[in-house]
Amino acid sequence: MLLVAFFCTLAAFIMAVMGVIQRPSHAKLLIGVYIVFYLVALLTVFVTLPSKALFNLIIINAVSGLVYLPFLAFSSPQVTIEGPDETHRPHFHSNNRGLNLAALILGLLFVTSAFGAAQTRFGVKPVYNSLKIKTTKSAPLLDKDATPIAIAPKTVRNKMNKAMSTVPNTSYYRLGDLQTQVVKDKTVYIAPVEFDGFWRWQRARATPGYFIIDATNVNAEPHFVKQAMKYTPSAYLMDDAQRVIYNRFPSWVQEGQPQLEIKDNGDPYFIQTVYKARGVSSRINYRTLHVVVLNAKTGATNLYAAAKAPAFINESIASSTAAEMNDIFGWYGHGYFNAHFNKTGVKEPNSNGTEDGVTPVVDKHGNISYFNDFTSPKTSADSTMGYSMINARTGELTYYTGKNIGVMDSDGAKKIAEKEYVAQKWSATMPIMYNIDGTPTWVVSLLDSTGAFRSYAYIKAADQSVKAYATTATQALDQYRVQLATAGSTASSTTNSKITKVKGTVERVVVIPNGDNQNVLFALKGHDTLWTVGSADYPKAVLMKTGDQITLTGRINASAKTGTVEDYTNSTFK
Repeated sequence: MLLVAFFCTLAAFIMAVMGVIQRPSHAKLLIGVYIVFYLVALLTVFVTLPSKALFNLIIINAVSGLVYLPFLAFSSPQVTIEGPDETHRPHFHSNNRGLNLAALILGLLFVTSAFGAAQTRFGVKPVYNSLKIKTTKSAPLLDKDATPIAIAPKTVRNKMNKAMSTVPNTSYYRLGDLQTQVVKDKTVYIAPVEFDGFWRWQRARATPGYFIIDATNVNAEPHFVKQAMKYTPSAYLMDDAQRVIYNRFPSWVQEGQPQLEIKDNGDPYFIQTVYKARGVSSRINYRTLHVVVLNAKTGATNLYAAAKAPAFINESIASSTAAEMNDIFGWYGHGYFNAHFNKTGVKEPNSNGTEDGVTPVVDKHGNISYFNDFTSPKTSADSTMGYSMINARTGELTYYTGKNIGVMDSDGAKKIAEKEYVAQKWSATMPIMYNIDGTPTWVVSLLDSTGAFRSYAYIKAADQSVKAYATTATQALDQYRVQLATAGSTASSTTNSKITKVKGTVERVVVIPNGDNQNVLFALKGHDTLWTVGSADYPKAVLMKTGDQITLTGRINASAKTGTVEDYTNSTFK
């Protein structure tokens, strides 16, 4: 930090030396003024933690040099010369060599900083090219091994705040930021207990631990884990986690805030996404993202490439960085000026996510990705142009198109979900698009005014009339698959289906309108599958009754226990 402060005042130091050479009698004053400059810079560095990137140093030096310039002018010696008039009155003239040199140095600094700022602002194409982008039309299917996160962050915070009474000396602390993680193959939310102000930090010096809660169970309750943490984001002076990381790696630019991640054995760590700025600009290279891992107990730090971080690190790329990646990907594929004028190929990311506008999603392998959908920059647009998944360790951005283009966006999904419970004033949150049986589907959580979870909403992205509500993800998914079947979707649209031949007696039957045709839903005795047959292919199916003997060939979706008839014979009524 001392060295960074010196680099920040290098221009002022050079001017001070120049002034001493020009006017040795003013040496004490000039050096004293510089020392004041240095102390102010040291305090500024301590508070703001600017990286020792070249672009930052140039700007800070240009400013400090400009402020020091009047003191250099004061140090310029005055030379007496004879006046040209008859009285030969003496005239005083400054020796401007030092001032001219200082002005030249400052001019170069300002020109360089302006060039760097222009590169940062307008030179977005190299930043876009640094993204690792993969485009696909086929989105992965949702099955029961890929259960969506069940509990919304607002609900979790409410539960954890209520549980703060279990923390020793609870008045010293507050709840920190939530973090999604996979611990022992289980998706959880974790949140550190943080200091509630300077004086409480000075008295306690270590926080007592963190909260953890199952993220896939709406009825789960938070559990407090005792793990004393000395180095946290809410600590002060040299215990501040961000300051510790800065002192060890001052030339790296920090992205977002330090976030808590824990090992399977419960040991806490704070991690910080960092990168090296490009040249004289502050442009980021997304292919070279790194992460600093700080032991919250000992203060030991290690630097890793983001994709090569220890296995327990799920999100070596911060959610704020993922949100920036979506902005770059959506807006600047064809350059800065196209994004703000022609807007060819521009896609605007929505900001309905739970963390910096994106939402963490955990797949069945325990990998976390950040979800976000894109819409047209036209203010009247309400359809999606696709959605992205950014791997939280590798930074790879996968953009899904295909059936996801032209359907309802996340704003529309939230509005549809809330319409069902207008009187209750429930609010929709955490919209995520899943591929359910080959159908783009919005999964939305509904919360009441207190932030408590109330219901899931599964909404067909291409048809808002097809939707299902339930208090558990499994019930909502099963009901939604029935809705898909009655709306004319086919089980053959999913790879999770198989062809089977069945013979049996009709136990239950119902006829449901489907546009100009009708769908017949029926169940056979001794079978769990709910079958669907359309009147467009089999007109006599609407005459089916309980007790009829049926022989059919169809496709079964085993996870949803629904089936679609491909060949059908009613031996009771021919």
